This record gives sequence, C-alpha cells and structure tokens, in this order.
Amino acid sequence: MTAKVILTPEARADIADAVGWYRERSIQAAEEFLLAVSVAFARIEAQPTAQVVVDAETGARRALLRKFPHRVLYLIDAEKLVVFAVMHHRRDEPAWRERLK
Repeated sequence: MTAKVILTPEARADIADAVGWYRERSIQAAEEFLLAVSVAFARIEAQPTAQVVVDAETGARRALLRKFPHRVLYLIDAEKLVVFAVMHHRRDEPAWRERLK
C-alpha cells in the first residue's frame, strides 16, 4: 500500500498564506505555486525516503519546491506522510522545529 500525504492544520495555513502572498502579486504565480506544492507531494508519495532527513531525532524530512523558495517538511508515520510545514527558506529553523513538539 502506498503512503498518502496528510496535511496538518498548520501546513494548510502555510500553503494558504503563501498562495495569498503570491496571488497579491500574480494569479499565475499563485497557480504555479500550488502546482509546485502538488508536484512535491507526488514526489514525496512516490519515494518518501528519498528526501533529506533534517532532524535525526524525529526523522523529519525536507522536500524542496521547484521554482519557489519553499520547503515541505514531513514525517513518515506508518502508512501516511504527515506534512507539518510548508515554509519559505528564510523562515528560521526554530519555527518548524516547534511544530515537532
């Protein structure tokens, strides 16, 4: 059975915030951002362990978005892939580490 991506409420809010920011600048940019997020999710589902581990203690992994300065942070949990953050690269590491607690 293939693991499926599940988003936490915080990750959903991250995506909504980013889409809103891009939409203020360009509808096309917002649509391209959503497409990049979808592609990253498909990549994660296809090969969940192929991405870089960014926290050895929890096993949190990072997938980078193409064309956008964002990263998808997720955990592999049995038969689901829990995305707990979709953050801009400039956000501090403690911002996403707090979500792991």
